Amino acid sequence: EKGSAFALGLLAVKPEYQQLIVDAGALPHLVALLKRHKSGCNSRSLHSAVRRAADAITNLAHENSSIKSRVRVEGGIPPLVELLDSTDVKVQRAAAGALRTLAFKNDENKNQIVECNALPTLILMLRSEDPAIHYEAVGVIGNLVHSSPSIKKDVLLAGALQPVIGLLNSCCSESQREAALLLGQFASADSDSKVHIVQRGAVPPLIEMLQSPDAQLREMSAFALGRLAQ
Repeated sequence: EKGSAFALGLLAVKPEYQQLIVDAGALPHLVALLKRHKSGCNSRSLHSAVRRAADAITNLAHENSSIKSRVRVEGGIPPLVELLDSTDVKVQRAAAGALRTLAFKNDENKNQIVECNALPTLILMLRSEDPAIHYEAVGVIGNLVHSSPSIKKDVLLAGALQPVIGLLNSCCSESQREAALLLGQFASADSDSKVHIVQRGAVPPLIEMLQSPDAQLREMSAFALGRLAQ
């Protein structure tokens, strides 16, 4: 099973194979594999199989809106949200990666992820010392709030602001970039959000990022500062 999920994940990297794999009936089996974590078994091989299934879903749904919706219809979102609480870091990361892909430009998926109570765990993940974990978490939250004012409010009410500001000082430049982008999005929520972002110390690290050799980092910090200044 692990090998099958791994092979499907590799094949799904090619867009021309995505629909063929889904049409052949792979999704229900991958979702069933995700649900195996409830069996009470905590073996390494089970963790590995679940991770491969999440990775395969990520690759199948990449830039494919109809497959993103099919994953939701097949019941794939609730087990992925549950896997954010996995004790296995690789499983946690794979589940977040799948949710990040499924949330991108798909409002029904976004709503279901929030309804499944993903936000508290994602916000805990923002505080993780592991850059791979906080990078995936900030990416999921970024995709959830994009063009969704109501989810933006939910995320702020759930307590995301301080840990996102904390990520401006991450050792991972990708996390810094995502955090700056997210703060720019939060700043457009309302004037209160801007005040809170400034009061909680976001401006000095954003200004420091303007001097980064990384062009994308400079661009995102300029975006966030511009939104704060509006």
